[in-house]
Amino acid sequence: MTTLPRISLAKLSSDSTRREEQQRLRTACEEYGFFYLIEHGIPKEQIAEAIDASRRFFALPLATKERYGHAFQNVHPTTARGYSPLHGEMLHPEAGPDPKEMFDLGIENESDRRPFAGRTRLPDDALAPGFARSLLALQATVLNGVVPQLGNALADLLDMEKGWFRRHFSPPTVLQRVIRYPSTGGAAAKHTDNGFFTLLLQEELPTHSLQVWFHGRWIPAPSLPDSLVVNLGDMLQVLSDNRFKSTPHQVVHSGPAERISLPFFIYPDIDARLASRQGNHTFGVAEMMLRNYESIWEKGNGAGRARELL
Repeated sequence: MTTLPRISLAKLSSDSTRREEQQRLRTACEEYGFFYLIEHGIPKEQIAEAIDASRRFFALPLATKERYGHAFQNVHPTTARGYSPLHGEMLHPEAGPDPKEMFDLGIENESDRRPFAGRTRLPDDALAPGFARSLLALQATVLNGVVPQLGNALADLLDMEKGWFRRHFSPPTVLQRVIRYPSTGGAAAKHTDNGFFTLLLQEELPTHSLQVWFHGRWIPAPSLPDSLVVNLGDMLQVLSDNRFKSTPHQVVHSGPAERISLPFFIYPDIDARLASRQGNHTFGVAEMMLRNYESIWEKGNGAGRARELL
């Protein structure tokens, strides 16, 4: 593999090109578990605005950022929302705490008291100009455009019944994250993602920070112009009866500039209980998500299938 496959969301959504692009998507899911999503419809300017506003937030004094940390968030689990400082999260126990800082948010609904739901305590525009506004605007674009089209295409590949994706992702559970990797030594240790799929929006930097485990070695996945990176999660691997790959990956970042990335972790509705097409695997979404958060934040066992990645 010299580069990841490229899948066009526009072609997946067009009657004249859908079948051919679906076959290319199937190959990407079965062989790689990672691909670039092109022609996705997210304005480049909207991504750039969110990255610039995020950089300004991370430049604030630590004491200011910590006012929006986990201890001040009124959601369950509290670690699902708000600010986490450098070395706050550990994705693999062998590597230790990751040298990155983050801010997490989700679909904002004050009346929703279920796990991973509620309202994030966000800095206002006077303190962090454009931060909350640009991130929530980007979330709306992603959820209204990219997620339904890609989700339906993946459900078709799973041979699920008509309307399956809409039924189990209305609404989806979304963990939206902003990550800052320092210019020297920024990292996210090897892990797999726990959800259905992840969309990664990132700066177009010359560094090859993102690395994907493929055929026994780490392969760089450089940022390409006008593309998103998509990787499949453990839930999708289970639902495919292990035909699709939830591929291990890591970030190893070294200058000359810091790196801002904007991943969206997409899960089904938190109340859903799902079964694979052949009925070999069943799981509850809330149970699987809470178990993953317990592994990361309480037991120190890492994210996804991290403990298998020795």
